[in-house]
Amino acid sequence: MSALVPALVAALLTSGAAEDEIGQIAKAESGLTGTATNEKSVLALAGSRAKHEKGGLVLRLDDGKSVRLGDGCKPSEEEPCPSYLLAAYLPSRGVFVVEKNEVESYDFLLIEMANGKQHTVDGPPHYSPDGKRFVTCRVDEMNGGGTRVWRVAPGRYGQEWADDRMSVCDNWKDKDTFALGVYAAEPSGKPRAMTLTHKGDAWQLHEGKTP
Repeated sequence: MSALVPALVAALLTSGAAEDEIGQIAKAESGLTGTATNEKSVLALAGSRAKHEKGGLVLRLDDGKSVRLGDGCKPSEEEPCPSYLLAAYLPSRGVFVVEKNEVESYDFLLIEMANGKQHTVDGPPHYSPDGKRFVTCRVDEMNGGGTRVWRVAPGRYGQEWADDRMSVCDNWKDKDTFALGVYAAEPSGKPRAMTLTHKGDAWQLHEGKTP
């Protein structure tokens, strides 16, 4: 058997996994627009790594330890307990993506599979092809929306760029070019097609699908 065959199979499997993870992120965002949650299918993908138990979400880390979210919360009329949904299972990125919902707000948590460390971000992460960055977009009339570019570093995520106009993510064209839709003011109708590009140390937002 040619040595190229195993390498080709591995590449195809990796490509398929990446496409599946991109699909999970797209579904996680669509869930914010009023469609039914896709958590059941994500839990199926995660298998023994995630489950709901005693009113909370339990995630099993690489070392076998667990992170429990919402378990043991004691609600009150003034402060109900938040709910936690597994929005995406991204083993290639080493994270669980969890949607945290409260009465008047929501956030996303990126929870590292290696150690359980939690990072709060504005929306589902759209990772660049090289995995060095991700973009989040948000439409939130109550608490504010916007676009954020995050740099991936060991143990932390650093924000590189931000725009506070409400936005809807599209996809990466290459590792330095990202397509999105931006609302000028209120999020009604279709957002304006825009492109975010990275050159040197700067990010620039351009009108249209290409700069």
